[in-house]
Amino acid sequence: MQPLLSFAPFRGITHKAYRNAFARHIGGIDTYYAPFISGTGTAQVHPAKLEDLIPISQQAAPTIPQVISNNAGEMILLGNILADRGYTELNWNLGCPFARIANKKRGCGLIPYPEIVDSILAEAVPKLHPALSVKTRLGYRHPGEIRKLLEVLNQYPIKKIIIHTRTGKQVYSGKADPAAFADCLKLSAHPLVYNGDIIHVPQLTFLQSVFPEQREWMVGRGLLINPFLALEIKGTVLTPAEKRDRLKAFHEEIWQAARERIGHETRRIGWMKAIWHYMSGMFSARDEVFFHIKRSKTDKEYLKAAEHGIQQNFADETELEAHFLKLTK
Repeated sequence: MQPLLSFAPFRGITHKAYRNAFARHIGGIDTYYAPFISGTGTAQVHPAKLEDLIPISQQAAPTIPQVISNNAGEMILLGNILADRGYTELNWNLGCPFARIANKKRGCGLIPYPEIVDSILAEAVPKLHPALSVKTRLGYRHPGEIRKLLEVLNQYPIKKIIIHTRTGKQVYSGKADPAAFADCLKLSAHPLVYNGDIIHVPQLTFLQSVFPEQREWMVGRGLLINPFLALEIKGTVLTPAEKRDRLKAFHEEIWQAARERIGHETRRIGWMKAIWHYMSGMFSARDEVFFHIKRSKTDKEYLKAAEHGIQQNFADETELEAHFLKLTK
């Protein structure tokens, strides 16, 4: 049975233009999670907050909106507006590890407070029109914190729970903890999705051997580094020439979108640099590729560096892993 693969949200990178280009030119993903929406308030939602998601007809692939909040009223308002626009699921972010979020008891900062989670769900669930899913971590400070959270979630009709197998304090450093996920499988009454360090096919093959009943997996930085990872997991083998053709088309679409939506040259090149910060790891000469892109200051310089990068030899699994580990330090 083919695995079901979802693309983790990355704020500042995987917005609509990126997701649409990925779906049209790369593929292999079953579900895309949009970067979280926050600070909507409880009276009305500013249209700018919904720009990435509405209209739903502009989504080239199945997309799940995500909210980060510790306010039931915000979640109800946003979720029901999105339901009216055609979305059937809202994902609640209980996993964002960054201190500016967590210290305000949002994201993974809510995990140590299951009583607050309980009160939010008690108010929100009866009034939410879309189904609710949750993305979380093993804990904020300690991996055992998820146990009490799961006890609370078990009391509500949660569609699924995505677990990044690190704590919030780890952010993205250190290793993910599959053994902790095994414990969660025993404790949860809901379907779980594994997330954490799926960076090449052998890693997922190993995880599938550990969790033979597990079908759903979320992939994050592994896809940002190697956009073809989902296809490879599903058995599609592309030649280097085929990869370059798809990569060129993917890059052309996101670059065109950058030119249309980001008027300031420095800012749009900055967005492309954020993408290449990860994607340069797809190439054996990753440091050289990113060096030239990072140095570019004009559209002309950037395009020359990007075209040069796409022509480089693709990395093998060892090189992909080396780049991944470099990003986690």
